[in-house]
Amino acid sequence: MLAVFAALVSGCAGRAGETAPAASVQLSAPEVTAGFARRLSAARDEARACGGERFAAAGPVAWNEGLADAARRQSVFLASTGRLSHTGRGGSTLEARIRAAGYQPRAWAENVASGQRSAGAAIEAWLDSPGHCRNIMNPAYTEVGVAAARGADDRLYWTLVLAAPMN
Repeated sequence: MLAVFAALVSGCAGRAGETAPAASVQLSAPEVTAGFARRLSAARDEARACGGERFAAAGPVAWNEGLADAARRQSVFLASTGRLSHTGRGGSTLEARIRAAGYQPRAWAENVASGQRSAGAAIEAWLDSPGHCRNIMNPAYTEVGVAAARGADDRLYWTLVLAAPMN
């Protein structure tokens, strides 16, 4: 049986031309993205505690391809380095990656993880981490994008981007 090791970095939140290296294979729909917004919305439909903080049920999130593009860029970068970080290629920030994808955010957050073999497992790992859970349960976020890329170490590097548009 393959043991899966989940490494998590605290979620990062804020307010208002990369290519994959040879060692990284980008995963896309339907392998990663099929039904992700629906799954995340189902998790947000339940009130829950994130660490010591209680959250009421939050509304659903909608899939946004621009946010998915920002997530893809970060996952490919993480897979190429074999490390988790909220800083991207060339020192980019989440806000810069979102704006480069053509999205004008009012609020945004990013969760990263590695080692989970499915989108469902990544969601569960994030819900088990207080900072990541707070990002997921924040009702201010209404749109989502996610991606995963496989590193040379055969691990999947996940990036979840949550945001709310400026208007």
